[in-house]
Amino acid sequence: MSQVLAKLAHPLRRGEVEDLRGLVIDEPIDLAGAALPNLDFTGATFNAPVALRGAVFQGLAWFADCTFNASVDFSGATFLSDARFDKAGFRRGATFSGVEFHGVAGFDQAELGDAAFLDRMTCYGSLSLDRTRFAGTASLQDSECFGGLWGNRTEFAGRADLRGLEVHGRTWLVGAALADDATPAAANRLLGSIRSYGYHWV
Repeated sequence: MSQVLAKLAHPLRRGEVEDLRGLVIDEPIDLAGAALPNLDFTGATFNAPVALRGAVFQGLAWFADCTFNASVDFSGATFLSDARFDKAGFRRGATFSGVEFHGVAGFDQAELGDAAFLDRMTCYGSLSLDRTRFAGTASLQDSECFGGLWGNRTEFAGRADLRGLEVHGRTWLVGAALADDATPAAANRLLGSIRSYGYHWV
């Protein structure tokens, strides 16, 4: 077992974080269904597929500034605290289908360069997509956001499917762009697919 996989296999220790910052990881990560400790992968580079289907992130999950050069699959995973993917670069497909976020789901300024599946997610905190760019097809179909949706200047360069997305709380889509159209009309088209149960701004 590699050093990285060994750290991921550690039990959760309150107040301690597995420090994996800045690593370059060339081996595939496949820990489907695993219970994971507090993790700090800030600035790490993943050059092989990451498969964490059904994993339970028991504490912090920091993937800010990470580069994923291969596909990532978090489908069905549970994040019991904040999940930070701020400024992360996803070069291949990114799958978050059916994920439960019990804290903030943060993708601020992330770049999703291929198909992105954020469908059927449950976000008990907010879903934050501030200046996030979806370069390929993006699906948020049938996801639920109980803490609001922050879509400030979010860019959907390809096809965006928001059908059935429910937002309880604030829906902010100011400056959101759909296929290079950043006018309020584009934000209104996005809003038309969302079931919003709170205030909304476009």
